[in-house]
Amino acid sequence: MIKTWHECHHYDTWLRKTPGMPTTLSIRPATPADLQTIGDFIVDLGYSARRAVLLGMLAPMLEDHRHSLLLCEEEELGVVAFLSLSSRPVLRLQGWVGTIEEFVVRPGMRDRGIGDRMLQYAKGLAAERGWVRLEALVTRRRESHRRGFLLARGFVQAESIAYRWGLLEGRHQTPPTLYPERREPQRV
Repeated sequence: MIKTWHECHHYDTWLRKTPGMPTTLSIRPATPADLQTIGDFIVDLGYSARRAVLLGMLAPMLEDHRHSLLLCEEEELGVVAFLSLSSRPVLRLQGWVGTIEEFVVRPGMRDRGIGDRMLQYAKGLAAERGWVRLEALVTRRRESHRRGFLLARGFVQAESIAYRWGLLEGRHQTPPTLYPERREPQRV
């Protein structure tokens, strides 16, 4: 098996020097042992994090090449950022599109270059995997949107509008499966 460039190299990156801020970071794939940390980041984003649901989703996502869950660690401070990517084929674009699903830097660690490094890493993965687009949905209320974080890093604001059917959100009692069994056709 041929390893990708990302699999062969350890990722030490350098931050802008900030008083009291160490300068070495390491970006690594998440593991099942990171469940609590990922849950904490989901809460930082403003969502509830149910352990049983996260546990049911984490293992299949870690095994599925269409998902990348990445953590950024600092030697002394531990995990300081989380980034989750998914990908899907899109016929109209005739290729695969990557989506930044979750992207959060720990409060108190922001504005130190950590988000920049995580985003650069995500762009590198997108290029390496041949994705035709890397996109992110960001609510207008987020501080990162108001500051123009993604715009300043080469992203453009799309003219599209996201529509959601949220009836099912928050109503799952058991973790959803990534590959549900096919339902029998029904007459309606």
